[in-house]
Amino acid sequence: MKASAETSDYHPNEKIINKILSKSFAPFESVVTGIQFSDFRDDSALLMIKNDRGESAEFSWQQNVVSSHIEKGYFKEVMNDLGVTVHHNEDSITVINGGAQQFLTAELKG
Repeated sequence: MKASAETSDYHPNEKIINKILSKSFAPFESVVTGIQFSDFRDDSALLMIKNDRGESAEFSWQQNVVSSHIEKGYFKEVMNDLGVTVHHNEDSITVINGGAQQFLTAELKG
């Protein structure tokens, strides 16, 4: 018989993955999509964007040190093979495609 701690589905080191976008983009097209910071377990998050050719981009969440609210901050580019740009707008982000037509999927890991 397992103890209650052994049967729990909660794993403190496991990140929440939230697929927030899956779309075919024209060159320089943008889209706004909502995000929920209540899904984050702490003040860190990683936005991962991939295309159908295996290229990717990563943006890490940088919380504003002046504010005590997790939703105050920005996504800092870590790596970007896609030419995409990300802008944070309180409860949403704007993803701006680069100069190539491509199918993008985005996941928010928090």
